[in-house]
Amino acid sequence: MKLKFKIITSLATALAFLLNACGPAQPTLDAAAISTSAAQTVEARFTAEAVVPTQTPLPPTETPAPKSTATKELQPTEAAAAGQSASTTTGKPCYAMTFLSDVTIPDGMIIAPGARFTKTWRVRNDGNCVWDSKYSLVLDKGNAMSTVTSFPLPKVVLPGDSVDISIEMTAPTIEGDYSGYWRILTPYGGTVGVAGYNQSLFVKIKVTPKTGRYFGSVSVVYDWTRRPAKGCTKDGAYYDFSATITANAPGEIEYRWDRNPFDGKIEGGRLKFTEAGSKTVYWTWHMTTDHIQNIDRWVAITTTVASTETTFDRVLFNYTCAP
Repeated sequence: MKLKFKIITSLATALAFLLNACGPAQPTLDAAAISTSAAQTVEARFTAEAVVPTQTPLPPTETPAPKSTATKELQPTEAAAAGQSASTTTGKPCYAMTFLSDVTIPDGMIIAPGARFTKTWRVRNDGNCVWDSKYSLVLDKGNAMSTVTSFPLPKVVLPGDSVDISIEMTAPTIEGDYSGYWRILTPYGGTVGVAGYNQSLFVKIKVTPKTGRYFGSVSVVYDWTRRPAKGCTKDGAYYDFSATITANAPGEIEYRWDRNPFDGKIEGGRLKFTEAGSKTVYWTWHMTTDHIQNIDRWVAITTTVASTETTFDRVLFNYTCAP
């Protein structure tokens, strides 16, 4: 019986082989289709698993309070590290400060030993964050000349606004040169300096009872405009110059406008200072169409104090009537 069953099975297998050999060819399976089908199957499985909730969330028991519409102080997107600024989504740095002027006590001012004085800086908030009473001016290094080394800002300073920051100080009793460096401390731990170099604000004084001995001009700041801005009229062009001269104590300064090429006329005058501070002088250089064009020219202030001359930096320009 077993032998008969084996014979029948073998005949059936042989017959099936012959039929397959004579029948139509079977299509070749596409490997890419197999991979895509498998991936879709896996994706469908994970999708199905993802949509199965593990727990149905309960509705809130209280209605959330509406958000306040009051204006809030701008905050940095992240706390600034010391000496660095935090960027905001506007692309403008959160912290940036520009020094505008020494309102009082110009650099190098002579102060009597032990005298009290008030140092005031004027700065502008050129960053994207608001400064308020949580910001303060703190001593960074140098001579404090004050028992207090942290001063809250006197008002809220919006981006683009300026502020005067003042500190009551007392000069040391020993003669010499003294300097103190100050920075704005943020509530987030970092400090803010001036401009791209991130420099500190500073106060520099000379302590001595011999005020006349050290009197002199300590700085000159120029500004100038051209009329017309480009080209020339039938009268040529006018260059309007200004120079802000700073003295460190009461006294008299003689000044003159030096220039090259020299046109044979001396322009200048005298300035009398009743105290340390700054004065601005003006002068216009008229260039006609007869003046030599396309050459480099310069203007500079020279001061004379007690027969000592000091020539400060030059203003360079090129005169031409070309548009």
